[in-house]
Amino acid sequence: MLAGSWWLGAALTAAVLGLLAWRVGARGELVVYGFVAVLAVPLAVIDWCEHRLPRALVYPQLAGACVGFTVLSIVRSEAAPGVRALGALVAVGALFLVLAVVSDGGVGAGDLSVAAVIGVVTGWSGWPEVAGALLVASVLALILLAVPSARRRDERGGLVVPFGPCLFVGAFIMLTLGG
Repeated sequence: MLAGSWWLGAALTAAVLGLLAWRVGARGELVVYGFVAVLAVPLAVIDWCEHRLPRALVYPQLAGACVGFTVLSIVRSEAAPGVRALGALVAVGALFLVLAVVSDGGVGAGDLSVAAVIGVVTGWSGWPEVAGALLVASVLALILLAVPSARRRDERGGLVVPFGPCLFVGAFIMLTLGG
């Protein structure tokens, strides 16, 4: 299967890191974004193939982003981006918690955890990036519902698509557009 091939994951990781380096430049954010991206690619592939987001990768990704942005805030003596990133983590996490409860299983714990990662990463840049990432992810998920090979049916017969890759693509697009 093409999506699960090692070389595709390596090529995607290299492309994402290259684009981030080009847009972000030699700033401290690149280290944090790069760390998140290196774990985002296998998470997206796993979610695409198996419809699950393993905690063993998501939790270190979330912790690494939080620690990285905390260090940047301290080193730069600049609290505002860190506080905004934390606020975005809480806001997006709370939104997805509500969606998980309301959707009765449509949004899983993995989606909630990845949404928190997306919140903190895009929140560092600003609230428009947070909203843009969520909007792009939602539109991408709607588009994927129209692609028969990208969706499947759940136990109750409803159509589902892997939302983790949509979230990661949404954040990547906003980070590369925002620089």
